[in-house]
Amino acid sequence: MAKNETKTTSAKATSTKPAAAKEDSAVKKEETAAKVEVAKEVAEKAVVEDTTDIKEEVAAEPKKEAAKKAPAKKKPAAKKKEAEKVEEVYIQFHELEITAKEVIEKAKQAYVAEGHRESSIKSIRVYIKPEEKMAYYVINDKVAGGVSL
Repeated sequence: MAKNETKTTSAKATSTKPAAAKEDSAVKKEETAAKVEVAKEVAEKAVVEDTTDIKEEVAAEPKKEAAKKAPAKKKPAAKKKEAEKVEEVYIQFHELEITAKEVIEKAKQAYVAEGHRESSIKSIRVYIKPEEKMAYYVINDKVAGGVSL
């Protein structure tokens, strides 16, 4: 029986070694997984901190660029004020000279004198007949009249 006992003992001894090896590998796997998780967390924190810094830098850059561009925009605006377009229409016939703006103003004044409100004017059409020295108007496609030039 001694031979059998040794066989069983050796079988037991061999069976305990793989179990211990299995436990060791399981512990190593857990330790490795824990290390990997810690490394991931550290990497994520680093990425978040890096992106926060980058976001702050990116947010600051457009402000700096906008500040640099703002004075450049003011200069052309000043030029536009200097070079405002002047659009005037003059009607000349013999000794008569009048601007289209003046004729429209006279038509509006005549309309208001008839008892209407100037704010009610939505459209105005003026027909100038210099040979008659008259301007005829139609306001809101309803009221017609004439004014002398």
